[in-house]
Parts: sequence; C-alpha cells; structure tokens
Amino acid sequence: MKKFDIDPLFLLVSSLFIFLLSIYILSNTKDQKIQSYNEFNKNIGIINQYSSLKSSWIDKKIQLKKVNKLIKVLHIKNAKIIQNSNKITVEIKSNINTLHRFLNKLLNEKLNIVKLKISKDTLKFEVGLIWKI
Repeated sequence: MKKFDIDPLFLLVSSLFIFLLSIYILSNTKDQKIQSYNEFNKNIGIINQYSSLKSSWIDKKIQLKKVNKLIKVLHIKNAKIIQNSNKITVEIKSNINTLHRFLNKLLNEKLNIVKLKISKDTLKFEVGLIWKI
C-alpha cells in the first residue's frame, strides 16, 4: 500500500486561503443583506404612501364630501358641481377675496387636482379619480 504524504505547509496555506476566502464571501453577503434590508424598508415606505394615496383618492363620495365641505365652510353660493365617472368638475363664481380663501383651503386638502383654471371672478377645477377597484 502506498502512503500519501501531505506536506504540512501546503495544508496550512490551503487552510488559511480557504478561511480568508470564506471571510471575504461572508462579508460581501453581509453587505448585500444590509443593502437588501434598506431597500425593503424603502419599499415599505413607498407601499404605505401608495396605500394612503389610494385610500384618499379612490372614493368618489369622499372626494365630493371634501369639495362640498370646502364650499359650505366658506359660504359660497355660486358653485356648480358636475360629476363624471372619473372626475368631479367644480366652477365657482365669486369675488377675489372669497376665491383666494377657497383656493388656499383647496390646495391644503388631499385632492387629486387635475386641472385648475383661475380668472378674476371664476375658479374652475377638476378633481380626478386615479383608479377604480
């Protein structure tokens, strides 16, 4: 029977090489894991933002209630509200000060304003519904 002699120096160097290689690979995977975790947290933020936008823009009744509330708070009498399947069009005729106050309140609300047209005594805007489920 033949005896295989393994050089101890070769064994030590190869063990050291394998050890250093495994440390390098593990450090890379740790960095990838941290990067994946950060991307996951970023996606969770985007998902939360999407769900809040979806809940505030999807329901036509909620959008209509918000617009009606703004009109009632400022006691505007000359408001025309037209409803379609995918948008709500509002036209208001009043003086400049009332329109200015209404516009400030309108822009502070969570509404999907698709179109906004302003003149001296008229304010016309469209609130769009993004999607329907």
